Amino acid sequence: MSKKDLLLCCVIVEYLQHKEPIGSESLKALMNTKISSATIRNYFKTLSDEGLLFQPHISGGRIPTLSALKAYWYRHIDAKSTLEVDSMEHIQKACLACDIFCVLSVEQSNKLLSVTRIDEKLLLDFEHIGITLPFSSALERFLSELKGLDVIDMRKIAFQVRAQGLLNALQCVQSRNLRFFGVGALAQVCKDNDGRFHHIISGEMFDTLENGMYCEEVLPKGHLAIMQEIRLKSCLDKKGMDKKARMLCIGALDRDFTHFYSCIQS
Repeated sequence: MSKKDLLLCCVIVEYLQHKEPIGSESLKALMNTKISSATIRNYFKTLSDEGLLFQPHISGGRIPTLSALKAYWYRHIDAKSTLEVDSMEHIQKACLACDIFCVLSVEQSNKLLSVTRIDEKLLLDFEHIGITLPFSSALERFLSELKGLDVIDMRKIAFQVRAQGLLNALQCVQSRNLRFFGVGALAQVCKDNDGRFHHIISGEMFDTLENGMYCEEVLPKGHLAIMQEIRLKSCLDKKGMDKKARMLCIGALDRDFTHFYSCIQS
C-alpha cells in the first residue's frame, strides 16, 4: 500500500469511529509515523484534488468523501462468503450500536419435485406443499427445467425473467421468516419513498438482489446495502446443523460496518 493510500485509510478509520475531521498533526500522532506534517498536508491536497477527501472548514481537518467511503467498503467487505454469526441477540446489539438496519430471512427449504399436467392445469409438487397453475406448453417446459430447485431459487429466476404470475404463485409455497433489527436506521433510507420501504420490509429484496454490495443501484446516494449468506450458530435445523439464512444490512456509508461485523461474530 502506498503512503497516500495508507494515509487515506487511516483518515477513514478515524472518521468512522469519531465522525470528526482530522488534521495533519493529529493524523501524524495517531499513525506514529516519521512522515512530516507538511508531507501529510501535501497528500491531503492530492487526495482532495482526486475527490477522496473533503475539508468542511478552511482551517479545519479533512473527512473522507462518499466516493472514498464507498471504495473503502468495497475493498474491505467480503459479501460473497458465508458469515458465521453467534446469535440474533448479537445482531440486535450491533445494529443499535452502529445505527445499521438489518433483516434476516430464515427460509425453509422446499424443492420442486415434479411438474404434472392434469387436464388444463399444471400440478407443481413441492417437498411440503403443492400448487396448480393454468396449463401452457411453454410454462410446462420452463418449469420442467426447474425441477430439483428450491422455491427460493425459483423465485429469483421468476423475477429475472419477469414471470410475475409465477412469482406471485410461489409466494404460497415459500415459508419466509423475516426478523428485523435496528428499524430506526431505515428511516433516512426510505424517507419520502414508500415503495422502497415496502420493497425492503416485505422481503422482496431477497428475490431481487444477489449476494453482494449495492449503493445507488437500490438506495439513495450515501447509503450501502449488503446481501450475504449467514449461518446462525445458536439456531439448529432439523438435522442438527447451524441454520442458514440470508442477511440484508443497510446503513449510511459513514456507519462503522467493520465494528458491526466484529460485534455479530464476537
